Amino acid sequence: MTAATTTHPLPLAITMGDPAGIGPEIIAKWAMGALAGKRHVQPFVVLGDMGALQRAAAMVGAPLQLRAVGGDLHGVHEALQQGALPVLQACAPLPADLPMGRVDARAGAAAHACVQRAIDLALAGRVAGIVTAPLHKEALRAAGVRHPGHTEMLAERAGTTDFAMMLANGELRVLLVSIHLSLRDAIAAVTPENELRAIRLAHRACRAYGIAYPRVAVAGLNPHAGEGGLFGHEDRDIIAPAIAAARAEGMDATGPWPGDTVFMRARQGAFDIVVAQYHDQGLIPVKYLGVDQGVNITVGLPFVRTSVDHGTAFDIAGTGRADAASLGHAVEQAEAMAVASSMQPAMVATTQVQPPPALPLPEFIFMLTRHDKTITDALEQLPAVLAAGVRHIGFKDIGLPWAALQRLADAIRAAGAVSYLEVVSQDAASELASARAAGALGVDVLMGGTRPEAVLPLLRSTPIRYYPFAGQVVGHPSVLQGTVADVVASARRIAALEGVHGLDLLAYRFEGDSADVPALIAAVCAAVGKPVVVAGSIDRAERIAAVVAGRAAGFTVGTAALDGTFEATGLGPHGLTGQLRAIQTVLHDAAAQA
Repeated sequence: MTAATTTHPLPLAITMGDPAGIGPEIIAKWAMGALAGKRHVQPFVVLGDMGALQRAAAMVGAPLQLRAVGGDLHGVHEALQQGALPVLQACAPLPADLPMGRVDARAGAAAHACVQRAIDLALAGRVAGIVTAPLHKEALRAAGVRHPGHTEMLAERAGTTDFAMMLANGELRVLLVSIHLSLRDAIAAVTPENELRAIRLAHRACRAYGIAYPRVAVAGLNPHAGEGGLFGHEDRDIIAPAIAAARAEGMDATGPWPGDTVFMRARQGAFDIVVAQYHDQGLIPVKYLGVDQGVNITVGLPFVRTSVDHGTAFDIAGTGRADAASLGHAVEQAEAMAVASSMQPAMVATTQVQPPPALPLPEFIFMLTRHDKTITDALEQLPAVLAAGVRHIGFKDIGLPWAALQRLADAIRAAGAVSYLEVVSQDAASELASARAAGALGVDVLMGGTRPEAVLPLLRSTPIRYYPFAGQVVGHPSVLQGTVADVVASARRIAALEGVHGLDLLAYRFEGDSADVPALIAAVCAAVGKPVVVAGSIDRAERIAAVVAGRAAGFTVGTAALDGTFEATGLGPHGLTGQLRAIQTVLHDAAAQA
């Protein structure tokens, strides 16, 4: 009889980073909790210098027992079972008097050797992934290493040029078009090929996290995303066509959005990931939310790689003050990705996942309105809306007193949803009053209205995105008059105005031939380079299908859902929550079948 064998999961390889920085001490701090059973999900091994790690443990007061393991990682699991920290000596031994907090070629060489050894193990399938502590670029250069950082080393060894850096925390995911380049070179890197590659990688990364239909926002390069060429041509001539190409491939990519507001919108739930144009544009908003919360993830490698979202902190290295929280988050993220990849190979970044819908998925905006008036119990209905997973919620400028509108807007904001105010007032004074109200209410988007030239000056000092009506809109409930050609001409003129972010199209209130409505949607969406939201009387599946086929960026439903028009399927919830989930099902089916 042969002895039973136990199959252990592969360990994560944690590299020590620059030993003159805080890498060894944050590893020691994190390991105390991990070995005590607080965060010990996946086995792990530290690749570094035994002496540097022992000194770091003593300095931070960590009662760690370090256990050397062999190059084949034999002994890792036994060390962990005995509460010891497994360490693979992956570099030449460092002197005990290596100065802390200073650039040193010996430290740079040691850090580089540890990363290279981790890559060897990952490519050989010996580890489940790599978690890296920070490097110091000047120390690498002093050691003769030509790569500026981890990402470039990893990509070269993996033999891929199709990679990107993604930063993530609990509120944002950000992927970079270019990484460690001067600002001048980063601008030159804004090419159609690089933009489309980044959008594809962002889409792939979100799919790997289980997001079935990722919403990819692309940040603009220039102020206000160029304002149609007034502040630079790159957004209009390079980024926008790449977004259009991505949408043609079935990705829900939108933009270019102004860089000063797109990250805020993503935090509020409008997008799943933001493609940033250069290093600091993307990293500043993530790090502002808390360096200790951020995780750096390399997308496009044949193995998992995460990292802390901070540097070597030479100013505090050796003091014991460094916070290990970011390392903990990086390990947790690597653990989750490793588990997912072992259970489902499609979760690995370079593996193709199930194909996305044939056409991009428009945003579903639920309007707490009936017959162009905000319903009196809008605030009471809001929990049912949120329970359905709807995160784009709007109301009209009439139907409730001001105080009730303010409470409603505050509640939508508190829930992390994107708020929309749609103007239906017809006279000039009321429309301007509604625009001022949008600012006072703090909504995210102002929709509707027929006087953009008068409204725009009121919005310029606000972060509000503005989607006025296209075409001639009259009456209450509002209708859209004219021919398809008239509406398209109006759409082109209004979309070209500085400060107009998109258009509100009352397609199913069109007074022309009803058979022309799908063609109208498609024509307006094709005629303008900005998002188009289709509003008004969307009360059946074929109308949602027309919105998808026309490539609209979003659509609104209000009365139809409140009146129970859509057929709720399955054994799920009924009432308003069931209606909203039924609409989402119709939307996904329409996108998949288009």
